[in-house]
Amino acid sequence: MASARMSAEGVRASAICGICGKKYDGLTYQVVVPVLRASFDKVECAEVALNKHLREARRPALEEALFSEVERLREQLRELPRRV
Repeated sequence: MASARMSAEGVRASAICGICGKKYDGLTYQVVVPVLRASFDKVECAEVALNKHLREARRPALEEALFSEVERLREQLRELPRRV
């Protein structure tokens, strides 16, 4: 997660990426991941953090969840009686 330093005026002067540790200007550019309530200095760091969050939550990735749901629905459709 990014941490921020505040200037004397209370405006965020810089942030530090919680993944790579790089300082970045959060007022000019940042990658925001709402589900994590965090921002990062680049997309790659956001992806690493989101994948880590999904692993820790023991939830499948979105694609896997969607695939499983589609397969379940297909199975239900196969079981429906066919009308002629």
